[in-house]
Amino acid sequence: MTCTRCGQRKAYTEAEAAALAAKGGPVLPVGVCFPCAWQDGALQPALREYAQRKKAETIRRVRELLVRPLEFIDRLVERFR
Repeated sequence: MTCTRCGQRKAYTEAEAAALAAKGGPVLPVGVCFPCAWQDGALQPALREYAQRKKAETIRRVRELLVRPLEFIDRLVERFR
């Protein structure tokens, strides 16, 4: 499904938008791609807050893994089993 606003990029389906909302993300309109949603003034604050929160969570996880490198190696090995 292509974006209804720009007609160029892949748009979010209803299932993808619901999955993002279930993860704590903003509710995106169905049929709109991320760059077009980002340009929407009403959605931008929620998208910005979600992006900052995910970035902080990623940084926190990386710091935890750097503190405990052996646990990181164990998790990595478990993923490839």
